[in-house]
Amino acid sequence: MKSAYGFTVREGLDRGYSAAELRSMAFTRPARGARITAAVGDEARALLEAVRVLARDDHFFSHTTAARIHGMPLPSRLEKEARVHLGSPTGGSRMRRPGVVGHRLKSAVVEVDGMRVEARADAFIHLATMLTVEELVAVGDWLVSTRRHDPLTIHELADAVRRYEGARGLGAARRALALVRVGAESPRESLLRLVINGALPEPTLQHEVFDEAGTFVARLDLSWPPIKLAVEYDGDHHSDPDQRERDRIRRERLRTLGWRVVVVTKDDLHDGGRTILRQIVAAYERYSSWVAA
Repeated sequence: MKSAYGFTVREGLDRGYSAAELRSMAFTRPARGARITAAVGDEARALLEAVRVLARDDHFFSHTTAARIHGMPLPSRLEKEARVHLGSPTGGSRMRRPGVVGHRLKSAVVEVDGMRVEARADAFIHLATMLTVEELVAVGDWLVSTRRHDPLTIHELADAVRRYEGARGLGAARRALALVRVGAESPRESLLRLVINGALPEPTLQHEVFDEAGTFVARLDLSWPPIKLAVEYDGDHHSDPDQRERDRIRRERLRTLGWRVVVVTKDDLHDGGRTILRQIVAAYERYSSWVAA
């Protein structure tokens, strides 16, 4: 895999660099036999680039490395993982270097920005060995989101589960797949839905509300339209004053139309969502009884 940021020592000598130049501060040496331009200051990125130039033609990135290249949401503990996961065909030899985790895999391979990477559905399966079920659901929700340029389908994820029959982590992958839904627009929304799961009927995702004139008012994160109850997750960007004002006007319009909105922030999820779940359940029971009456 070619890299715009580095080359092997042999390639550097062939390009006319002297041995002294290759040892200079212009280059870093994140892996033996590779030189990466010092402009790549991030150590994890430098190692990735070094592995690119050292990899065989049949190697490909996998697991969390593939997830980051594809842009999949990962928990904070893995977002900047220093290790590089590199796959090779099941009959090939694994790369054995410090900081590199070699795997023999039967993954489908695609190219992303000049890098060979295991396909998204295969990465979903392999992440099951590294993530909790809840974290894997967030990845699955992201993969099937119709707001993505080229979303996968739940059927495609199910096909991957069948192809990997007997693989490590498959039980977790199956449990996560059963909870994946089209419509969640952030990992926190996915977690919020899982907090509610089992305590209440499954909410509708991204329900659109219009006023009496047919004018669009809002698209709700999670809701129960028959009783006009909504749950909305406010991320960090909602702290912006302009955004707060837009939220206030939007929710006032919803209240005018008879909707009740429970707002959830990341602080509400610190205890696993237990406290906010009690509030949501209480609101659901209260408004359900009003509708029944």
